[in-house]
Amino acid sequence: MATKSRNDWTVVWSILAIVLAILTIIYCMPSIVEMISNGWERSTRAIAYFTRIIRGGTA
Repeated sequence: MATKSRNDWTVVWSILAIVLAILTIIYCMPSIVEMISNGWERSTRAIAYFTRIIRGGTA
C-alpha cells in the first residue's frame, strides 16, 4: 500500500496565509480601535438616555 507524499508547498502557503492575515489585522487595527471606541461612546450615550427616561426625566 503506497502512501501519498505530502506536498512541501502546502506548508509554505499556510505560513504565507497566516503572515498575510496577521499583517492585515495590524494594518486595520487603527480602524478597528476607532470603531470600538465610537461604539462604546454611542452605547454610553444610549444607556444615559434610557436611564433618564426610566427615571422620568426629559429625553
